[in-house]
Amino acid sequence: MNLKLIPVLLYVFLLSSCTSCCKDDDATKENGVIWKSRICGNDLIGDVGLGYPIYNKTVVFHSTPVPGDDDENSIIYGLDTETGKEKWRLTNADFAPKKDLRLNCTFGTYQKNNILIACDDVYTPMRPNGERYIYSIDIEKGKVMWITKLPNEYWSMGYIIKGAGKYAYVNATSDNKISLLRVDIETGELSSAIDIVSNVDLPQEINALNPEFAGFYFTDIYQNSDGDDLVALSLMPYIPDKPYMTVLYVYNLSKKTKVYTTTVTLDGSNAWIYQLNGKIVIGSQKTAFCYDAFENKKYWEKSVVLNDGVGSGSGNDEILQVLAYDNLALVYCVDRLVCFDINTGAVKYNVLSSHTAANIIDGIIYQREGSDLQMRDPRTGKELKRISTGVNEQAFSSSRPNGADGKIFIHSYTDAYCIKAWGK
Repeated sequence: MNLKLIPVLLYVFLLSSCTSCCKDDDATKENGVIWKSRICGNDLIGDVGLGYPIYNKTVVFHSTPVPGDDDENSIIYGLDTETGKEKWRLTNADFAPKKDLRLNCTFGTYQKNNILIACDDVYTPMRPNGERYIYSIDIEKGKVMWITKLPNEYWSMGYIIKGAGKYAYVNATSDNKISLLRVDIETGELSSAIDIVSNVDLPQEINALNPEFAGFYFTDIYQNSDGDDLVALSLMPYIPDKPYMTVLYVYNLSKKTKVYTTTVTLDGSNAWIYQLNGKIVIGSQKTAFCYDAFENKKYWEKSVVLNDGVGSGSGNDEILQVLAYDNLALVYCVDRLVCFDINTGAVKYNVLSSHTAANIIDGIIYQREGSDLQMRDPRTGKELKRISTGVNEQAFSSSRPNGADGKIFIHSYTDAYCIKAWGK
């Protein structure tokens, strides 16, 4: 973790086992911090959390021991959005028969009103005995609603959850099949919404290679002109010792039919994907692609290797995140943010930036930059403001911020923070 150095005596104080709130002192006023609450317990917070879901003046934070430390319970907190005071808490014991409570999925929650869906990040090559559960929390009441065991046939699950209406969708990958699993958010009933077999359901030139799957990403659920629910998946089939291929697979969830599939590139990597206003943006290796969300049509293909002196270049050109906003495709490389016109592919700007998980809230990009929370204008790429945790304090987490009603929520490795949104 990228932590600021702190004196030993202060470190002991910071790790005292308490949940306390600090509000309205001169330092926090000047820095834009509305409140902060100590939630770290006896250890630093090691996971990215649940995405700070918000409902009826309750925001959800967490305190999870750093990886490898099993000396205390994880805690999920419901905090008052106005004061930071604790309204409820859940611990490992509330999730039985589940035993462990690790909250380490950057893209791993779905919220519908008061219902929050979260999931274990299953990856058997690294965690062969890891748990595999999906579960629901009532944000308003601070209660676990249900817990459902995930199937054993997949070696990777749970790093993405998205949803629409009463269903949440979660990724699941085995060697030769990927599935988009669907869960009823009220009952926890689990089924498969999409199953794709690697040598059957891909474009003919990919099927012929008899590939295996390395994984996939998928977009938010979106609608066509008939009101059907659609989803676009960026698949990563591969042949051992060869680069990942990238395949776009668009599916109609309402009619349970494939819309189209197409080969994006045979020389790819992680295939990041985002959908906005009928256009799909994919970032793979060092190239950004734009496709139609409803028919097999490619609009443009652009390299992010610009050689304009911005950033380190070379190995730092690989794409690690894509977003879209207001007809802009925002493509994050290791140390740069490249913005394209989503309609034409023309470069709008190229600026230095980290690639930590970003979120666009009320037209402003929020993400961790260095140790700080950065606010950026997505239209110009200009940095608007930075918020620091203060001298001798722990850095902000690299988790994805969330916000509402002029407040932005994020945690450091010791505290929950509520920060004034840009322009508020």
